[in-house]
Amino acid sequence: MLFLVFFCGLFSQISCLGEIIYALNAGGDSFTDINGIRYRRDYLTDGVASDYGRSLDIKRVSGQDKILYQTERYSSETFSYSISIPSTDAEYVLWLKFSEVWFNAPNLKVFDVALNDAIVVKDLDIFANVGRGVAHDEIIPFQVRKNKLIVEGKSYPFTGEIKVEFIKGDLDNPKVNAIIVMKGTPDQVPKLPPYEPEQQEEDDDELESELDESFDNEEESEQINARRQMRQVQEEQETIKKPSKKKVYEFDEEVEDPYAKDESSYLIPILVTLGAFIPILFCLCKLK
Repeated sequence: MLFLVFFCGLFSQISCLGEIIYALNAGGDSFTDINGIRYRRDYLTDGVASDYGRSLDIKRVSGQDKILYQTERYSSETFSYSISIPSTDAEYVLWLKFSEVWFNAPNLKVFDVALNDAIVVKDLDIFANVGRGVAHDEIIPFQVRKNKLIVEGKSYPFTGEIKVEFIKGDLDNPKVNAIIVMKGTPDQVPKLPPYEPEQQEEDDDELESELDESFDNEEESEQINARRQMRQVQEEQETIKKPSKKKVYEFDEEVEDPYAKDESSYLIPILVTLGAFIPILFCLCKLK
């Protein structure tokens, strides 16, 4: 018994998978995944079958099974799938696969999922849970007991068929990527690896950068031109504020008047002449 528990724990994705009653690749063709589950082609005509998700590298899932999260069916109105299951008393799991491949923000695509009129997933916002281009599963256990469908402790009429309904709300279209009905319990469902939001944020930033590349280039060009204009204005202001480089001479001492010096030079010959003339005049007066 202990060996069986260990074996199932080690190889739970293969050996302990419950009995698959129904599997559908919504919006896509037939497919077999790594667990050996065979998905049938989507037959529904309501809504739109889309493979837009092929443009994305879906995270949290192996390369082979990415297709299950890349194809989808969505509708602008409520749509549903009717699925026949055995009427024998048993435990079941409704296993739904989703991925957001269009929106880059939360609160844009929000919808409910119902099982035979019982709301089993309320206000599902895929992006808010995991982001864009990331696998997300919803696991809903239910039981069949004495011709009654039991979901979350409540009983509903059962006639050998369940209806899985994707209900349109006030926001964008409801959708689904794959549907599985398994006889068994939630612990028998292979789980997706842990979600790493930091890595997803980097991927979202890179994707947004690629989508807005043309706008980014235009904004970058405008910013460069604005910086150039600002630099020119600053250079002009600095030029105005700079002092003149011409040499300025400052005179601390009083400068002599050259004309005043010239007047004294004119008086010297006159005085010399007068000095010589006076003795001559004195001699002449004595001779008389």
